[in-house]
Amino acid sequence: MKLAVVLLSLLSLAFAQLPSPCITPTELTMRASQYNHADDIINRYYITYDAVNKRKVIFEEENVVFPGRQFHEFLILNNENVQYDYNLKTKQCTKSIPRPWRNYGIPPNATFENEFYIGGPSEQVYAQEWSDRIPLRQREMWIGVFSLKDCYPVREVIVGDFNATDSITTNFYDIVQGISNPDDFIPPTECLNAVEAKSSLKYNV
Repeated sequence: MKLAVVLLSLLSLAFAQLPSPCITPTELTMRASQYNHADDIINRYYITYDAVNKRKVIFEEENVVFPGRQFHEFLILNNENVQYDYNLKTKQCTKSIPRPWRNYGIPPNATFENEFYIGGPSEQVYAQEWSDRIPLRQREMWIGVFSLKDCYPVREVIVGDFNATDSITTNFYDIVQGISNPDDFIPPTECLNAVEAKSSLKYNV
């Protein structure tokens, strides 16, 4: 009996010492490199993010591996329940219903996984890793790495439902706190008369 009480006390102490999720800034401007493991494709984006108003604009950045490829601006306005898909080459715009809003921050109920330094001597960033794993009940479907000082997103992995090779890994970099260009959230003129169509944004950036 005494042993059980001691073990429970140690377990409670261990949980009490676990870190709490940090809070990611609600306004960010950054770049992202996203690798789709199943399709073996890398896409690069320039992102302006506003969690307060649930909106983001995502510009596809040109990749020389795909000559002749079309590039897009995706203006996602969740509070208005609309997403614009503007083709930067043809100047054509369509609209669709956006996916449910997803913050770039750590979910409040996330499970702490690890903490470590990224980089080497004199170039280290201290980071924490979190997931949506529920111990003994559910494996992780989302894994996120965040800098500890300012809680910036560093890496995110969305695991495939049935196969790990269906996973998507996103790396965030060149992060600036705040919105560098508020005009990014103004729809292009061509979008004022946009018609309904399926979005070409394949992955949930």
